Amino acid sequence: MAKALSTLAVGALVKDTGTLYNGKPIIWKVADKNHAGYPANSVTLITERIISLKCFDAIESGNSDSNRRSYGNNRWIFSNIRQWLNSAAAAGKWYSAQHSADAPPSNANVWSNYNEYDGEAGFLAGFSANFLAALLTTTHTVGKASVDGGGTETCTDKIFFATCTEVGLSGDHVCGSKLALFSDNASRQAKPTAECVSKSEYTNSSFNANSFWYWWLADAYASNSCNVRNVSSSGGLNSNYAYYGYRGARPLCNLKSEILVSDSPDSDGAYTIIWNRAPSAPGSISVPTQILSGQNVAVSWGISTDEDGSVSGYILERKANDGSWTQIYKGINRTYTDTASVNWQSVAYRVKAYDNAGADSEYTTSPVRAVTHNTPPAISGANSALGEKTGAFSQAYTVTDQDSGQTLTVTEKIDGAVKRTHTVTSGQEYNFSVTAAEWVKLSNGSHTLEITADDGTGGTATRTYTFSKNVSEIEFSLATPLASDDAVTKAIMSVARQIPAGAVFTVEACNNGNDEAPTWEDVTQAVTSGSKFFFSNTTKTAAEWGFNFRIKVQRNGATGDCFISSVGGNFE
Repeated sequence: MAKALSTLAVGALVKDTGTLYNGKPIIWKVADKNHAGYPANSVTLITERIISLKCFDAIESGNSDSNRRSYGNNRWIFSNIRQWLNSAAAAGKWYSAQHSADAPPSNANVWSNYNEYDGEAGFLAGFSANFLAALLTTTHTVGKASVDGGGTETCTDKIFFATCTEVGLSGDHVCGSKLALFSDNASRQAKPTAECVSKSEYTNSSFNANSFWYWWLADAYASNSCNVRNVSSSGGLNSNYAYYGYRGARPLCNLKSEILVSDSPDSDGAYTIIWNRAPSAPGSISVPTQILSGQNVAVSWGISTDEDGSVSGYILERKANDGSWTQIYKGINRTYTDTASVNWQSVAYRVKAYDNAGADSEYTTSPVRAVTHNTPPAISGANSALGEKTGAFSQAYTVTDQDSGQTLTVTEKIDGAVKRTHTVTSGQEYNFSVTAAEWVKLSNGSHTLEITADDGTGGTATRTYTFSKNVSEIEFSLATPLASDDAVTKAIMSVARQIPAGAVFTVEACNNGNDEAPTWEDVTQAVTSGSKFFFSNTTKTAAEWGFNFRIKVQRNGATGDCFISSVGGNFE
């Protein structure tokens, strides 16, 4: 698990294992939280120890001011140290002149050639990409020397030094306000890191990793143009020439409060930063435009993305009427079915994503929907199976609605295809009829009748019936034989058909079709070959001769389409 950086106490140690200086992770100390004038909802960090010995600024041989020409410039905004602290440039690439007389902190420009750093990489070059992205731009105030107009000036940095005021010392000017970490000399005392000592060109018996040392502040000493305020080894106020390369750097920065850290410190006593980026807000949220009390409300939402690939799920909240937001769902699904209460007049929904490190996205919020208090119509009966049908049939139904004055529209469908849409009267019985013409078009197998009633104000009801058709034989003839003056002796017929392999196709014909028992003669072979056929019958019992035919198809277990589309021919 993890917790927010802001939950750590002032004085707690923090580190990012990927942010290094001199090959080791920088260990920071919480100096304050939500410090006045600093970015909102931020935590201020200062390095636990002095990380390096460096001059504040190099001597400027071309400067008209003799002190700066000999001892360096004490103005923070032009200082070498400020430029180095805020650069991620490669070795030897960070420096550029900040004014016409500016000079780099090279070997020749620092006191006794100690700890020149123009050839180093910028301080930020050792920071992880996550730490760099998390650094907050901070506006802070520093003190100026009287030669620069005195008073204070405001500047903007991501990495900076504290002022006298911020560490609780009385300098020449009030610059900002005291950081919570600093209360007395002891709280200001700082030791150098072992790497700082080993890499320093300055040697002194008092300068070691177990003893307190001097570290720079950002304020100029007001009385001259070359001295800079610093904290002494005893924790008190001191000042030294800007070009002294044996005073320490102890930088500050600000990070967002919600950045996560480990639950417990590591072997260095530091909480480890967990670089977790919050998921994006879900791309959309969909809520029905019309919501009916007592009915389901289908809510769905878009996907959230996470640069860390750690989206764990979504939290859906509801706000009914003028009440507060209430969580109604938490999980990985992106749909939820709610039920509209009869007590709601309006409702809205919002959703956010959360990840496995405890970070939440912003909310995506739906429009506020009015809730319609409407009783949906009802259709008689229940959804049911009607069993096997052998021909055209009807199914009776009645639609009722408790709300008066509404127009009830019913749509009837066979297998999803609309058969009829009509307006009905509440309480009156109607029939859904499958006609003979519709019946013959239905294939063998299962079929569905669907009746949907709509009251015009969002209320609907649906009734569904299923039935099956299993017709294995077709047989038909003319209802009235074709009249003839004499006995038909020969004829020819064509039958347009689709008969699957294995099915039995039979055609019979007669010339005494008006008899009570016609004499049927098998003419299948002649029809299938397209040949004439001749009648053998010469008698009749009816008053008139008449031509008729009888066609039979027995499926006989065959599969596939099976139909007769037309019959033609002539006789004499």
